[in-house]
Amino acid sequence: MTRSDLQPLREILHRAAKRYLTVRPAGFELHPGQPLRPTVDARILSYGAARTLYQNRKPRCRSLDAVTPISDHTQTCATCRLRVQCTPQVRLDLFVDRTPWRLLLAHTSAKNFLLYQARLHQRSILLEHVLHRIDVINRGSWGELRFSSRDRS
Repeated sequence: MTRSDLQPLREILHRAAKRYLTVRPAGFELHPGQPLRPTVDARILSYGAARTLYQNRKPRCRSLDAVTPISDHTQTCATCRLRVQCTPQVRLDLFVDRTPWRLLLAHTSAKNFLLYQARLHQRSILLEHVLHRIDVINRGSWGELRFSSRDRS
């Protein structure tokens, strides 16, 4: 697939109601009530910077570009007095089981993704050309994500 082949998929994904993929220590929660999946195969369509302000473990404010909050387009993250409390993240837009999902990565999982993306880039492999395997490593109270390529390209 070329970048132009993926453009219609990206447009559909950005217009569609987003589902946030939930990561638990034992795996991905794709559908409530179904067993957790320790591994998923995914097509990553895009990624970028994001940030979320959590209060009592719930998101109070979120920006999907780390510049403008979703809830208030007149505000900017740079001028927000609560910015220092935000969690910097990496946003992934992906397909799992032919369903669009959004995944927000923080800390170690974000680092793991950026290192993985850099390795692909060094080998001149575009993210959208590869089927990715994403594994959840149980870290007790949280799940760390590890990325690998399912294709042998």
